[in-house]
Amino acid sequence: MSFRHSVLWQMIVCGIIALLGPGLWNANNSLGAGGALLPYLVNGGNSLVFGLMGLFCILSPIFINRVGVRNTLIAGTLGWSVYSAALYQNNRFGTEWFVMLGAAICGVSAGLYWAAEGAIVLSYPEHAKRGRYLALWLAFKNSGQLIGGAINLGLNANKATAGKVSWVTLLVFVILQACALPFSFLLSPPEKTHRADGSKIVVEARTSTREQLRQLWRSVVTYRPMLLIMFASWFYWGYLSSFLTLYFSVRARALASFLSAITGTLACTAFGFFLDSPRMTVRTRIRYGFVGSCGAFTLMWIWVLTVQHGFEFDLPAPKGLDWTQPGFGRAFGMYIMLQTTGNMVQNYLYFLIGTLGDGTSELSRGTGLLRGIESWGQCASFGISSSKFSPFYTTVINVVLWTVSLVPAAFAVWGVQDRRVVEEKEEHASSEEEAVTDRRSKPTHPYAPEQAAGR
Repeated sequence: MSFRHSVLWQMIVCGIIALLGPGLWNANNSLGAGGALLPYLVNGGNSLVFGLMGLFCILSPIFINRVGVRNTLIAGTLGWSVYSAALYQNNRFGTEWFVMLGAAICGVSAGLYWAAEGAIVLSYPEHAKRGRYLALWLAFKNSGQLIGGAINLGLNANKATAGKVSWVTLLVFVILQACALPFSFLLSPPEKTHRADGSKIVVEARTSTREQLRQLWRSVVTYRPMLLIMFASWFYWGYLSSFLTLYFSVRARALASFLSAITGTLACTAFGFFLDSPRMTVRTRIRYGFVGSCGAFTLMWIWVLTVQHGFEFDLPAPKGLDWTQPGFGRAFGMYIMLQTTGNMVQNYLYFLIGTLGDGTSELSRGTGLLRGIESWGQCASFGISSSKFSPFYTTVINVVLWTVSLVPAAFAVWGVQDRRVVEEKEEHASSEEEAVTDRRSKPTHPYAPEQAAGR
């Protein structure tokens, strides 16, 4: 078996693309508003990115059905460098129209990218290794932020005051992100990829656009208990980007970009191995993973409320807060930990979708829906942050939305059962033919008692 067609090689290629594309994009946005002096224009551009990205994430299974998951991913690598080029133009020359055009191009391209890559990283590996392969992919993606953060810090380490980052930083990002396209051609299509255990990757036959839309609607109905937590899981990012831009010095923003990548990578790697642990059933891992990731993220909002209340009501709001100044550690630590626990929530949601589904088409619909709904949450979040709306009340909106979303999600997670439990129930059916007929007559629902985890 050629290493070029192994699952590990596919995950490495996907990881490199994630490093160069969304990883460096995250590094850029971890500077706060793409490194700009004020957050409002870039937040508006980001809102457009996520609005279009959400739409094309959800519709991307139609493209995957027509041209294949590999070709869809190749098309999805084209937009990252264009948006970074627009931010470079704005930073250096004050060009504003290009920011919105670049955002539109990036939004369409990224929508295709996320659904295609999500289908690849979940459908290519065998089930028993999905958690660790997800951790490998996320480690690469966070390494993009790590490398970008190191570039940010190296080029801006002498800027101990508020302001915008060096335009050279953004120019480096443009060059690196343009390299994502040639790397995408190294990916093997699913029918040529070999798993270590000898099992085949499920590739569904092409169907009509009408059938794809019908299947897409079924996925929406199937995952409806999780839609609100998908929307809320990245809703915090618009607030956090503005938080960093409004209150911290340039070099502190660069340090935040660097350190949050390290903590996010370490946390997701450890969490990924836990999600693959053979000592517990899949159902137990799904439940404990939900409590661990979402519980930690929930507790972090208490810290956020405390810090933001102090900035807005108790003391004059800081401007250009630097690591040499008192009060830096409490606010900076809050940013790092919220980013870290937020990454763990993302890791968990991908694991859950991958555990409950199989096949490139089914998983492209699941991951497309996940990233699409998440993107609309980010669109709304950056839309709020593109105005001068109170950061404290933005925090309150985040807390309420996240808390409410946990209720249906918890019921859904606790409704998942193991394959062994499902098989025992089927053995007690009156006849095998009756059981098969009954299953075919009703749409499968991953949170219904009849549906299994870990196929």
